[in-house]
Amino acid sequence: MSLNIDMEKKIKESQRLKRTLVNESLTKKERDIINSVKKMISEAPIDYEGPERMDPNIENTITKKETPFHGNPAVPKENRDFIEVVSSKRFKDSVEKVRQYLGDTTILQGRNPVNNLMQMAMGGLQRIMSIESRHKEYLEKLAVELVKKELGIPNGSLQFDAKLIHGGMSAAEGMREKPKEPDEEEIEDAFKNAEENPDKLKDFADEFEKFNLEKAKRRFINSLIQGAAFKGGHMYVLMSDKINQLNPELMNLYGVTQSLMEHLYWIYPDMESMASSGGGQMGQSEIDAETDPPTVIARAGTFPLLVHELVKGVYEIFGTHGLPDDPKQSEMVQGAEDTLPAEIWDSRLGPIFWEKLQDAYPDELFEEETKFIQHYLFVRFSKISAKDFLKLANSILKGDNAGKQAIQRMVNEIIADLKKQDLEQALGSSNDGDDDDIDDVDLSSLGL
Repeated sequence: MSLNIDMEKKIKESQRLKRTLVNESLTKKERDIINSVKKMISEAPIDYEGPERMDPNIENTITKKETPFHGNPAVPKENRDFIEVVSSKRFKDSVEKVRQYLGDTTILQGRNPVNNLMQMAMGGLQRIMSIESRHKEYLEKLAVELVKKELGIPNGSLQFDAKLIHGGMSAAEGMREKPKEPDEEEIEDAFKNAEENPDKLKDFADEFEKFNLEKAKRRFINSLIQGAAFKGGHMYVLMSDKINQLNPELMNLYGVTQSLMEHLYWIYPDMESMASSGGGQMGQSEIDAETDPPTVIARAGTFPLLVHELVKGVYEIFGTHGLPDDPKQSEMVQGAEDTLPAEIWDSRLGPIFWEKLQDAYPDELFEEETKFIQHYLFVRFSKISAKDFLKLANSILKGDNAGKQAIQRMVNEIIADLKKQDLEQALGSSNDGDDDDIDDVDLSSLGL
């Protein structure tokens, strides 16, 4: 905080000096002030465009390179720290969303804006719940309808259990407050000679590196899942006509509360404690893989948050294909990476990573008839080896053509597989019950 205050003072003084008449000469000290400000701005870890500021503890975690993404091979190494750049953009975006719905960002300013922001957010949430309570079943069905349509999920491929919970919600389950790190012996036992072809182990320094690569891969996949979910939390705008028919207040209330809650991730340093205690739980999702087909179970306090949780659940199903096939390895990787503190950082930075991934998608994958291919692509991307996955993720975050070309090749392979399956199904049905009829073809070749 002291750094920010000092910088603000210098900026103000610099601005005053710049307003000095041209014919007035500046002293060496005054020129030094201007130059020092220029240097501070160019070297500042976080780009601020106004008086709004991150919580100092969150900013320090970024500047000290202590986030869960620092050191991850997927993150590009550039002249300026990539996480600082991404954090700056996400913070600016959150400020801009508040300005969009409130007209200004006064509520975000000052030394301690948390209390005012939370009071306004809670007031909005209570009003939303009061209105939604009269339309719960309709909104629950609408949320499922929206997710299935926008994600291009075919009927019968997934089941959905979506409920609006307008009351208390228990603490988050399935997420650890601290990572569960196995000891050296456990890592050696699980990862030594675990590959189908043990000779491939020569690509890795040792089993510890293999474990670390799998953890890094899981971290990035988790961030993509959260990124997709956060984007899903704004899909309610696509149902504006139906929502306005219920109550014209809702759309603005959704916008205000969503923007305030997203900004809260940057000014409230202890989000994980609030979530683990249940005090800040507004949404949860889990998957039931024992059902056929798998079921996405989502609970949330408002319609936008319910959509968020449904999208998260869908991508969690796809993301499980990125875990090691070996159950022991998979358990170790999830134990180390599926934690509340890490998930908070996934929420902060994941939307940018998700945008970068979608930027690499061919344009045709966003057309109504072909958007379902995105799911096959996400699964296929998740299934490649940890080392290759992280290389490709790095290229995607950089925006390299190589990353886009790799994604295009995957898409071409998926389309070829789908065409082959269509042909096989057609041939099978034309045999009219012959003994060599081809059985119903599943999508196992695509990783599903």
